[in-house]
Formats: sequence, structure tokens, C-alpha cells
Amino acid sequence: MLAVCTLRALSPKTFSLLSRQHWSAAIDALADGSPAIVVLGQSLNPDGSTPKTLLCRAEAAASLHFSSANYLGVRPPVIATGGDPVGAGTSEAAVMGLLLRGHGVPESKICLEHRAQNTLQNAWEILPMLPKGCERILLVTSDFHMPRAAYLFEAVLASRGLNLTVVQYPVDINCRAARATPELNPTVCSAINAQSTLKRLQNEARFIRDEVEQIGLKQHIPGTEIQPLPEWRLKQALMEVEELLNRTAS
Repeated sequence: MLAVCTLRALSPKTFSLLSRQHWSAAIDALADGSPAIVVLGQSLNPDGSTPKTLLCRAEAAASLHFSSANYLGVRPPVIATGGDPVGAGTSEAAVMGLLLRGHGVPESKICLEHRAQNTLQNAWEILPMLPKGCERILLVTSDFHMPRAAYLFEAVLASRGLNLTVVQYPVDINCRAARATPELNPTVCSAINAQSTLKRLQNEARFIRDEVEQIGLKQHIPGTEIQPLPEWRLKQALMEVEELLNRTAS
């Protein structure tokens, strides 16, 4: 079983996983319309152990769920999305469900999506799970992953003619849960989980330049082609990744 802990009620001073600018965006998002928190999975290790990136994403989603209630009287549902692309024997969503419940999020507020094999499928598969009247998706994922993830979510929403706003909540990989977790032997980590943040950012930039820009979004959802967003939005996503790359490399 996974080791979990109970989350205390948070104040703005302890809401450290998300930057101040994104906390301000949360206030606006929750005040203006019905939101849903969507937290993205991360490949498990071959032995089924949980990578630190996934611990941080689940912790951030739980923090956002409770802080929303503390300040605005609203506890948005949390949709955890992620299948089992590495064949670990359990889905990323199932692991996040355990972590979210361990952080105190009620089971009635958790919805698990077990099918998605990649980020574009995350965006596609959660659509039927969004609550009626939902106007905002509060997207939780790692900071290195956010530029591409936000772009892909916006592309899927546009392809379905859905007028929803994606509010970004990039999560630092060095969160409290990650710091409290012993380092795993690299030999038991999946290839992606053994990568440095710099390497992941380089891969994110490559994905945007080589796959999204050159071949579009044709190969990620079987039988469905998602139209890319306008060129300016693609350039914005790439610029965001390059800014993170420059900060990480310096």
C-alpha cells in the first residue's frame, strides 16, 4: 500500500506549491464560473512505484481543492487522468486516487480516468467527466510539462467547440512530498523518471518543434485528428519551454 498523509487546511503563506501569480488566477477562475481540477498522470516505474513528479502533482491538486473551499466556499471536483502506458499493472489515475484520498480529498470529489496513454488523450478522455456547467479547467501538472499540456488541452477544447478556459497550475518537482521521499535507485526507475529536469525540458521543446509543429496532432488519439492551434499559440508554448530551459541551464 502507498504511504499517505493527511493534509491540513492551508493558508496563502503555506500554499507554496503554486506560484503567487497562479494563486491569483485561481481566485479569478473560481469566482467567475464552475471549475474542475484536472491533474495529469506521470508514468509509473516498472515495479509500480510512484515517481516524485506524480507525488507533487497529487499534492498540488489536493492543496488546490482544499484552499478553494477555505477562501471561496467551493471545493471543485478533482479529475485524475492517466492510464498505464508502461505496463506497471495499475493506472496512474488509480495511484493518484490513493494519494488524493490520503491527503483528505473525499472520494465523492475524485473522478478517475484510466484510459489515457499520453497528454493529448488526457485532454480528450476527461471531457465527459467535466461537471455540468463547468467553465474552467484548473490544470495541474509539472512546470516542465505545463507549456505543452496547456497547448494540447486548448487544442482539444477548440476542436470540440467548447468555450472553456484552461487555468495553469505548474508544480515544482521539488515539492514537500518529493523532499520527504527517498531517492530510488536509477535502475528501478523508468527511463523518463530517471531524466533530469533539463533533459525533460529539452524533450518538451523537441516535441513541440518536431511533432506538434511539423506533423500536427494526428497520431495521439486513435481515429481522431485534433487541429493545431494558430501559429502564435504554438510559438508561445515553445517560448515558455525555452524560458524554463534557460533558467534551468543557468
